[in-house]
Amino acid sequence: MNKQIKILIVLLLVAIGVYVVFTRKPWKSFSGDGSDFTITDTAAVTKIFLADAFGLSVTLTKQANGAWLVNDKFEADTRKLNLLLQTMHDIRMRNPIGKNEHNTIIKELAGSGVKAEFYTTDDLIKTIYIGQATMDKSGTYMMHEGAETPYVMHLPGFVGYLTPRFPTNPVKWKTKLIFNIPAEQITKVNVMYPQTPTESFEIENAASPVLKNAQGIMVPTNTNFLKYYVASYTQMFGEAFDDEYSAKQHDSIFSTPVFCRLSVTDKQGKTYSLQLHTKGLSARTKERYDEQGNELTTDTEKYFGFVNGEKDMMYIQQYNFGKLLRTLTQFKEAK
Repeated sequence: MNKQIKILIVLLLVAIGVYVVFTRKPWKSFSGDGSDFTITDTAAVTKIFLADAFGLSVTLTKQANGAWLVNDKFEADTRKLNLLLQTMHDIRMRNPIGKNEHNTIIKELAGSGVKAEFYTTDDLIKTIYIGQATMDKSGTYMMHEGAETPYVMHLPGFVGYLTPRFPTNPVKWKTKLIFNIPAEQITKVNVMYPQTPTESFEIENAASPVLKNAQGIMVPTNTNFLKYYVASYTQMFGEAFDDEYSAKQHDSIFSTPVFCRLSVTDKQGKTYSLQLHTKGLSARTKERYDEQGNELTTDTEKYFGFVNGEKDMMYIQQYNFGKLLRTLTQFKEAK
């Protein structure tokens, strides 16, 4: 091949490249009109609105002290909020979608996608639609409002899809933190066992805490044991909020006999409470027999729980809360 032929081949390749770039415009799918989903300054976000096509929606608002509220009623799960904001900060486009799947993805976004709006103060800064996972489960279909093309988005270094980080059910955003009161801020702890009232007790917290029975009579016990018990009411989380039972079923369980009611009052006079109900066995129950080999009738690992009188039901683990479910007899034996 002589030099002239080589030059002609190079010129032909350049011409083809110029034609593709300026005529076919392959970069169009990668332009900023639909691919820039990132929020660089997530600290400036003060409100997030999420809604789906099935009628569920939730508004998350940032308070002056940095805390977030769910629908202006409940404290939000800070860890979930931070995860969502970190997702919006780190999210990147993996690839545009192919022409053949364009219409299908558009229909899926319209029929089952989640709409997410992000605000700073009262200014709407970004609206996106979140769809389902790609076939390989490592990307998520997303689209800007008003854009023509959806994209496959992902987090570099993360294997999985992102849709679960945008739940529209308000209860999914509620904090699972139940008790988080330093011992020095607690004035009183009350533990009631309505079905076995002789095991109920109250602790008046002071420099030297005092134990009383259900009738208000002082009961001698180990003071250090009382101090340790009162100090246990910090960083106590429920396992999860229930999303399987209906609201009517929650009401029904709430009305069943209470197994235990824990109440803590702080120095500001505010009382925090947890109401526990026994839970029947289920397919997930691991411990099904007692030490004598008899089949159990209730779950010894979990309880149904209701926080501060609210009807959103939680699952409470014995593993975590067992240290709080003490009885008067146990305090008497700790002398």
